[in-house]
Amino acid sequence: MTPGTPAIEAGAPRSSIAGSTAVALALIAVLGAIYAVLARYAFDRFPYSGDEYSLALQAELFARGLLHAPTAGHPEWLRVDHVVIDAVIRSKYPPGAAFLLGIGERWRAAWLVTPLEGVIGVTLVWHTVRRVLGPREGLIALVAIGLAPLYAFEAATFYAHTATAMFLAIAFAGVAGWARGRRTGWLVVTGAAIGCTFLTRPIDALLFGVAMLSLRSWRAVIVPAVTALPFVAINLWYQAQQFGAPLTDGYHAYQPTLEALYGASSAANPLAIGNLWDPIQLWNHLDIYRAFAVGWTVPGAVVVALFGAFAIGPGHAARPMRSFSVALIAVYAGALLITIADPDDGARPRYLTPILIPVALLTAAGFASASAALAARFGRRIRAIVVALAVLFGVLQIVAVVYDRVPLLWQREGLYQVVAAAGLRDAVVIVRAQHPSRFARNGPFFDGVLYLSAPPDVAAATIRAAYPSREVWEAREGTPWALARVP
Repeated sequence: MTPGTPAIEAGAPRSSIAGSTAVALALIAVLGAIYAVLARYAFDRFPYSGDEYSLALQAELFARGLLHAPTAGHPEWLRVDHVVIDAVIRSKYPPGAAFLLGIGERWRAAWLVTPLEGVIGVTLVWHTVRRVLGPREGLIALVAIGLAPLYAFEAATFYAHTATAMFLAIAFAGVAGWARGRRTGWLVVTGAAIGCTFLTRPIDALLFGVAMLSLRSWRAVIVPAVTALPFVAINLWYQAQQFGAPLTDGYHAYQPTLEALYGASSAANPLAIGNLWDPIQLWNHLDIYRAFAVGWTVPGAVVVALFGAFAIGPGHAARPMRSFSVALIAVYAGALLITIADPDDGARPRYLTPILIPVALLTAAGFASASAALAARFGRRIRAIVVALAVLFGVLQIVAVVYDRVPLLWQREGLYQVVAAAGLRDAVVIVRAQHPSRFARNGPFFDGVLYLSAPPDVAAATIRAAYPSREVWEAREGTPWALARVP
């Protein structure tokens, strides 16, 4: 037995149920059902945030075999958050997540793609931890990530973070495979997964690559980097087609729209060293760490993960994955400090989603030591109650997230429900709201009702003159929305 192993195996005796593959697969199926039910019924298959809508819009284009589509007249009246609209309309985001959503869109089931990505992600994490630490630890890791409110929430939405976590779970499994046998093939798998991540969220791919320096092997860095290069080339080609130049990404192409909608202050660089000592951003970063540790992970998982960071001793076979997991968490937590982290309409700690993977591994590694300490101090019965409550409160926190989100979704979706109830077909609807660009969603082909986010100083008569063959209506934000025809 290698040094460090007793620390992991301390505590309650292993049961056949905890190590059962059938139990783990059944739990995975239940988690998948939860994600799908939330996506279909709680979140109504509706892309609530602008980020989600932008990806869903691009998915529609991909489903038709298109990169972009012609814009209807007056693009200055059609502005919508996170979408680039000039002569053509397209998402500002890289193509990876939208491409996967587009596969589902071909069968009118784009909403089901992210739950499936979530299932693949948790399955990979379970299998990886099972191979690294053992069956019981694999099941613990499955609970730690699968019931994390952050993971469950995103797996029921259109956010790109679930696809990112899925690809990085593949990369994580590749690193674990390489650490066991030092076979280069695993590094190729890791590189391909990092490349797919680059096509989805480039910064996450780069941060994962930086963490791989902790493996202290140039081969472990160079082989994945070379393998990922074709995917980087694809992204450069995509940017050239969508935004005019290989090095011009969607964020830069969207910048003029962002400034027009939210003012010049919105043009601040989202990545700046000054954010390290900016008091507002420093507070925001601390609040994100708090939200991640307290509200968006299974209660106690972060504390148990600290036990796991010390439970795997220097001579243990899993030591490389322990070191890599710690490095991955440190890189993400450190990178957050130079970002602008103002509150928005997404999950507060969503940019930390990838570290749910190493946290799951370390939670599994530290569970035996933490539970042994708890049992020694309070007894086995109290330990069992605490563990059961942690799982129960994790589920309740998912319910709380849904409870908070659904009324907001009703408000944003309410505009389209009111228009549909009025039986409007080939009409123009002027959105009068505090932020009309969050509601004026036309889809990529501008068919059916045309929603306008025209500035308040544009008179309804001017708009009516621009569309003489259509009825013109005004929709005013409220609960419910007020819809009135422009005479």
